[in-house]
Amino acid sequence: MLSYYFKLAWLSLRKTPLLSVLMVGTIALGIAAAMVTYTVSYMMTKDPLPAKSDRIFTVQLSSWGPQQPYKVVDGREEIPAMISYRDAQNLKTAAKARQETAIGLFKSMSRAEQQNRRDAQMRMVRTTHNDFFAMFDVPFLYGSAWSEQDDSAGNQVVVITKALNDELFDGVNSVGHHIVLGESLLQIVGVMDDWFPIPRFYYLSSQAYHDPHDLFVPLQYQINQEIFSRSDVTWACWQDIEDVAFSDFITSDCIWLFYWVELESAKDRADYMDFINAYVDEQKSAGRFARENLSRLFTIDEYLRWADVVSNENDMAVWLAFAFLLACLLNCMSLMMTKFYGKGSEIGLRRAVGASRQDIGWQFLCEAFLIGILGGVLGLLFAQLGLQLIQQIFTYLNDTIMQMDLRIMLMTLLLSVVASVLFGLWPIYRATRIQPSSQLKSL
Repeated sequence: MLSYYFKLAWLSLRKTPLLSVLMVGTIALGIAAAMVTYTVSYMMTKDPLPAKSDRIFTVQLSSWGPQQPYKVVDGREEIPAMISYRDAQNLKTAAKARQETAIGLFKSMSRAEQQNRRDAQMRMVRTTHNDFFAMFDVPFLYGSAWSEQDDSAGNQVVVITKALNDELFDGVNSVGHHIVLGESLLQIVGVMDDWFPIPRFYYLSSQAYHDPHDLFVPLQYQINQEIFSRSDVTWACWQDIEDVAFSDFITSDCIWLFYWVELESAKDRADYMDFINAYVDEQKSAGRFARENLSRLFTIDEYLRWADVVSNENDMAVWLAFAFLLACLLNCMSLMMTKFYGKGSEIGLRRAVGASRQDIGWQFLCEAFLIGILGGVLGLLFAQLGLQLIQQIFTYLNDTIMQMDLRIMLMTLLLSVVASVLFGLWPIYRATRIQPSSQLKSL
């Protein structure tokens, strides 16, 4: 019997093509606007490291000097997100966490060893410890992270991304090959597989939706080579460091490194915080850290919210998009009312030959279902076009932000069908209340 109702519903849609197109198009536009906004918001605010996000923390220290201008939030002093190399070394040497890494940056000309000098390109280079790769679940296509010995000695080794490996080595296993970085020759020890944590939480919040940098080298290599691009990276000092030697810079209180730790479990947070507080007290006794101790540990989610990467504006945009969907559904309901009432004579005739109100209701319910399915499919197409347009406009954003996964696609179709049926219930109810006698008189 249900197949018969769907047959009647399909014939009804074909009899009024303009009205049917308007209903389907109205739902499709509302669904597309809502799901484009939801997809972007979901991808921008999802957990970038779900397997261990409750065990990964960034360390922030109250390291400002007495004369450093500072921001006040809610009546309290705000502390910097980064720490100095001196503090990073002290924390790393203490080894109180399961894994820990400092994260820095510099810029340099780079090329494959076999390329000509004129083919070299300026690239940003990520500097870190080898724990970085295990901490953040970085997958490897070839090779692995550099060794502990490479880490401590700052050997000339490098891990590159799959994208750079495809560009320079045509995608083949390049482990053992070399890359020229500035005037140094670095051996490739690992090639990362596709890895796009969104948001990119481990460094500056302003780069949260950019692709990872193509080159990763030991932090100690940067120190050994005395490389620091002051004009290309974010850093701050509370004392005057103009024209100071690099050795003086890295032993100063200038902040330029992010520091992340992985603890054995979330409950170890309090113990590590006690260690941080003891470290701050120790530095105060040594004449450093002149301000109030506001040091803290942030989980990934807490850091993203503190840095306004995840904000209420995303939620507001989604609510506005769904408000537009609601307006579209109300318009569609009005069109359904018009259509179903326009079939009053047909309803009267069917009732006269024995069809019940339930039969009429099921027929129109199937029609609303078909409108929802067609609107959902068309809405998916519109949503894909909308995401591609956003991707063309915001080219600096990672492509994965603009991709709907299977779950979102299925949710789009389900939302379209459920919305169409729900907003069709009132027109269906009104149609089933039409008296056959009043309609038969007009035949």
